Amino acid sequence: MADDLPHLGEELITTAARVVRWVPKPTRIRLSLAAARILARLEDNGPTRISDLAGQERSSQPTITNHVKRLESAGLVERSPDATDARAWQIRLTDSGHKELADMRQAVGTSLEPYLAQMSQRERKALQDGINAMQRLISLDRLPE
Repeated sequence: MADDLPHLGEELITTAARVVRWVPKPTRIRLSLAAARILARLEDNGPTRISDLAGQERSSQPTITNHVKRLESAGLVERSPDATDARAWQIRLTDSGHKELADMRQAVGTSLEPYLAQMSQRERKALQDGINAMQRLISLDRLPE
């Protein structure tokens, strides 16, 4: 089973998606999952064009544009002209956007605390090892050409 890479990949994505859907949503969180993903991507990648955000989020440009408009109205992102293309905009997090994302992450982490407390020390260590492995997987970024 350890060498069944397609199955491992399927299990990784399926389980990660289930965890995201399962996490108890704290009442003080006002962001949708889609909005939080956009803020997180901007935090990770810095200022980004809407077309690039759409590609990264595997979504249509009009859908991302609508999300960005709502986030901009809430003061969480701002747009500025793209220096390389006058027809395009760069979207970036505002200080409020950084704070909202940090607050959401802290609230979600706190909401998981009672569940994590029910796990043994060994299980929590295994979970941390799994997180470390997932972070390493993400850092691979590209397949060799």
